[in-house]
Amino acid sequence: MKTAVEVKNLYYSYPSEAKNTLADISFSVNENEVFAIIGPSGCGKTTLALVLNGIIPKSLKGKLEGNILVDGKNIRETTTPELAQKVQILFQLPDSQLFALNVADEISFGPENLNMPWNEIEKRVNEALEKLKIEELRNSSIEELSSGQKQKTALASVLAMKPKILILDEPTANLDPESVENFSEIIEQLKKEMTIILIEHNINFVKRLSDRMMLMNEGKVICIKKTEQMLKDRQFIELMTAEPEEKIKYRGNGKKILEIKNAVFSYPNKVMALKDVSLDVHKGDFLGIVGMNGSGKSTLALNIIGLLKGEGKIILNGKDISKQDTCKRAKHIGYVFQNPNYQLFEDNVEKEIEFGLKNIFIPENEISERTKEALNTINMLEFAKEDPYSLSVGQKKRVTIASVLAMLPEIIIIDEPDTGLDCKTAIRLIDYVRKLNEKGHTIIMISHNTELVKEYCNRVICMENGKIK
Repeated sequence: MKTAVEVKNLYYSYPSEAKNTLADISFSVNENEVFAIIGPSGCGKTTLALVLNGIIPKSLKGKLEGNILVDGKNIRETTTPELAQKVQILFQLPDSQLFALNVADEISFGPENLNMPWNEIEKRVNEALEKLKIEELRNSSIEELSSGQKQKTALASVLAMKPKILILDEPTANLDPESVENFSEIIEQLKKEMTIILIEHNINFVKRLSDRMMLMNEGKVICIKKTEQMLKDRQFIELMTAEPEEKIKYRGNGKKILEIKNAVFSYPNKVMALKDVSLDVHKGDFLGIVGMNGSGKSTLALNIIGLLKGEGKIILNGKDISKQDTCKRAKHIGYVFQNPNYQLFEDNVEKEIEFGLKNIFIPENEISERTKEALNTINMLEFAKEDPYSLSVGQKKRVTIASVLAMLPEIIIIDEPDTGLDCKTAIRLIDYVRKLNEKGHTIIMISHNTELVKEYCNRVICMENGKIK
């Protein structure tokens, strides 16, 4: 069987960092194999992916050692256009690779840069749209897509390049269950045409599709095994599985804390994202909001916090806050974005968590205590002085969650809390949220993870086409 990727004795450290992010990595991937790379958040999986497609060292510098062969050629001796036709990567956060004005332009961008004939470009755009069942999005503005729709658009743009090797970094993170199922079917078809390297925390998704798994931790390869063998491996079980501490105990007192009355919101393209939505949230609720990609879940949350303002009323503790700005609402309502990059701006993790506390005038000694507790909760005390943008997506997500939780708002809205997180880290975080709920904080959790919703939420609403079903 022909080898598609071969890595020997790979070491890598980012610029100005003494510690290796990757250390003594060796493995090979066969042609038309689905090879899964798994491990805890921050273990080096995404960095490894960036090496395989040449972003490291061609764009991101640093110290790189070892041999990396892709389709039989050394990546150091292969030009960027050549590599782009061999290896494509779907990034964990689709916003980081989308820049065109509409979906069709985004998909055609890669083939256009390879100077392909227009009829071939058009053919590839149509094939990608059809394969992902997003033909209706062809002329949609990128800016107004949901996270899941952006994910599908980014994948379509990658598939239009027809690479030999496809790297998928957390491809299910922004997808609803039906889309995950469709995505599984797409991968089953794609593996007949190309080699797939799958980086994923969703083990149920991975085990259905992968031929082999490589388990990583702290920048090193722990073991490589066939999928069925890996699932029984002691090290895999210790690193990648967890159970909630206990079942959620509902602490609600029946008093309404938040009322949404006849909420209506349309984006500039006249797509109506919320259609006469009314909802009562009670103090102490742990409310789950589920629904398909583009159903209006995040739009509803953004209207509650005031970053988007439509028609209708938002009532908090009996007071109409519809006209209030986000700053005033943030004293009572905390919001964790699905994409952590929207929420990070300080130059180290500790300052990031302290920022909100200072803005609500918490005493200095209490700021220190809350910050330390938050860092301990997300298991990132050692990263306190690190630049948030040097972290993995999962680590960034932890920081944004901690920065909101430290403020102890009455209502905490968390959009896809387990995005980019391994099972153990996700459970640890949600268990901490559960404890806040038991102390009287009201939680609103938007999630595609039905198991998480089932385990923690006392109430669940389902949205569809801008309405509550």
